Amino acid sequence: MREHPDPESLSHQGVVRALVVAVGLALAGAPSMPAPAQAQQVQPGLSSVYVQLMASHFGVPAGEASLLVEDMERMEDLPVVLLLARESGLAPTVILSRRQRGPTSWVQVAQQVQLGAGVFHVEIPADEVDDRIRRSVELFAGTPRAQWASLALDDDEVVSLTHVKVLSRHLTVGKGRVLQAREQAGSWVESIPHLMGVP
Repeated sequence: MREHPDPESLSHQGVVRALVVAVGLALAGAPSMPAPAQAQQVQPGLSSVYVQLMASHFGVPAGEASLLVEDMERMEDLPVVLLLARESGLAPTVILSRRQRGPTSWVQVAQQVQLGAGVFHVEIPADEVDDRIRRSVELFAGTPRAQWASLALDDDEVVSLTHVKVLSRHLTVGKGRVLQAREQAGSWVESIPHLMGVP
């Protein structure tokens, strides 16, 4: 007897297919949704595809995510803001304002909203860990779970762990593949075409 497809899975597949088309158009130079003001040095349109992907993963409107990016120092902090907002139940703007009061690290922001560094943990096979996240993975592995909240992760480690978590789940690719794509592309934004198989 044939099983009926899971509607949620079909919806997710449709979102991913739409993003693949958007990536292809962005790389071809076709116009897409307006790029956020803080777009990094990436191919035209690719930054807006990145914002759409993150918005889709966290279930927020792409327009809201674009407005958040306009107020950020770097676009690649977007998934960290959205992760902390989702896990704390606070609005993304509240998370971002706590960060902007600075100098405040992402771990300190997580602690302020009763989450701590443990929210950034992601299981990665030992043979797939690269230098970008090696120290943080070893910190988690060598620390009892009850003490994860107070681990001292730097902002680059937090951003990398969050991208591995989000991209591996949303695009259903291996965590090692996500890290390889980042290494090949030179930025998390530009890793998206590599992960989607868009030449």
